[in-house]
Amino acid sequence: MSAGATEHGRRHGVSVIDGGCLCLFDPTADVGHKAMRAVLTLSGTTPRRV
Repeated sequence: MSAGATEHGRRHGVSVIDGGCLCLFDPTADVGHKAMRAVLTLSGTTPRRV
């Protein structure tokens, strides 16, 4: 996602997840998404909390 799109969304009240698929944060996510979230969170490319 571009920085401009991120800023536009936030200015308009949209919860933006920089660098992550929405499915990574779904409580019912499959094992693959949960594993991907753990790796991306540890590497610092996706936020720890949304």
